[in-house]
Amino acid sequence: MKKVILLLVDSLMPNILENCLRQRTVPALQFLVERGRYWSNCITSFPTMTASVDCSLLTGVYPDIHRVPGLVWYDPEGKEIVNYGNGWKCIKKLGMTNCAKNVLYNLNEKHLNKQVSTIFEELAMRGKTSASINTMVHRGVKKHRVQLPFLLDLTTRFRFREEISGPDVMTLGAMVQTDIQNIPKQLQGFKRLYGITDAYAVAATKSLIQFGNAPDFLLVYLPDNDHRIHKKSPDHAEESLIQVDKCIQQILNAFHSWDEALNQFVFIVTSDHGQTKIGKEEEFNIDLDVLLERFHSLQLGEDVNDHDIVVCNNERMAYIYPLKPNLEEKILQQLLSETRIDIVAIKENGGIRVKEGGSRREIYFKPNGQYVDIYGSSWEINGEWAVLDLRLHRGIVDYGDYPDALSRLYGAMYSQEIPMIVVTARPRYEFKNQFYPVHLNGGSHGSLHKYDSTIPLIITGTEHPVNEPPRLIDLKDFVIKLFEEEALSNDSLVLK
Repeated sequence: MKKVILLLVDSLMPNILENCLRQRTVPALQFLVERGRYWSNCITSFPTMTASVDCSLLTGVYPDIHRVPGLVWYDPEGKEIVNYGNGWKCIKKLGMTNCAKNVLYNLNEKHLNKQVSTIFEELAMRGKTSASINTMVHRGVKKHRVQLPFLLDLTTRFRFREEISGPDVMTLGAMVQTDIQNIPKQLQGFKRLYGITDAYAVAATKSLIQFGNAPDFLLVYLPDNDHRIHKKSPDHAEESLIQVDKCIQQILNAFHSWDEALNQFVFIVTSDHGQTKIGKEEEFNIDLDVLLERFHSLQLGEDVNDHDIVVCNNERMAYIYPLKPNLEEKILQQLLSETRIDIVAIKENGGIRVKEGGSRREIYFKPNGQYVDIYGSSWEINGEWAVLDLRLHRGIVDYGDYPDALSRLYGAMYSQEIPMIVVTARPRYEFKNQFYPVHLNGGSHGSLHKYDSTIPLIITGTEHPVNEPPRLIDLKDFVIKLFEEEALSNDSLVLK
């Protein structure tokens, strides 16, 4: 009976992986590719930000169903900006207590739609065990106790009494009590981000394997690659991927041999999003505070009062929420005057109208029309297809620079029922607001563009069919069917 391990490498990009494979600098990934199957065209969710992407991975649906709009979004019921941790200045302004509660509790227990099930919940229903190693989204059927390290507890004044849900085995670095053995103490301190690192995740995973305690399914999150690329840009991503590969080597070395690893486990390697290189000069930051200065915008830490709009910056995309009637058209005109903006989208009659920044071109689409795309979804489409780089190939809608754009954009825009505008930046550009991090001469993500949206997928140890072209939202169903296929096979053996 094979188990499954899914390695989620933050900001892993297919072009970087392929360069390293050609140069043979990543032996663990080389082994998994050569012994398995590789796709360079897997597509993630939108916005291409970890919180909402992880929700899509775990639930198998886009944000219109799972209801987590992004890493940063506006909650009209609480009248507050929800930020799961985009930069220390943001956290400081919103308050450590507020952000900690959103990340540790609200994301999984309140914000993630209870009408959809996670992979951990579905595997539990099938009698399978699972583990979440450092993943931000982890809702499951077992309760776990949060145990904040002393300094973090002191900083937040946050006495967390509620237990949080997760699978059978769970870590959030040192912030969740765990029975996993042999995790070195030096990996758990403040300087090591309390264990939200590759080193901690690898140590926990190795321990489960070596002590024979690995559950049927392990989801392991490796975050360090993202941090390095944000600072150094995708130009230096090959150096970073070599470090990631060393972590994967450690996991494979926990077995008697790498071949034995494949005898015991199916290995899946993928990413949450890519990254785009941002230019060096200030002009590559689109300052939304300046662009929208004619509107009274809610700033971080303020209470909603007589504000006109809320701007929620997700790096290369942003949600803009009009708080007063009859403002949408004025906001649109202001946004469309900026040529560095890629697209601006609004909800209209159950569909979406998308306008191109700096031009008058636009396209309108809604579900259930006469056109079918390469993923099998049907759409009504009117206007200039070039705005979203759509093509009709042998009667099927195909995508160019904005992969799976119709489903992904619809998913983001209908993640909330309130009026909202989605705006994305052109390649090399990023949005700027007071307190939010920027990445001049580094890497950034968040947008609908293929640079942020295309991720690699490696599956080794099984020939089970994969939906093609592959999408991250299909992996949940793929893993569940692996176990169901095995159960059917075992039943057949018993009947014989």
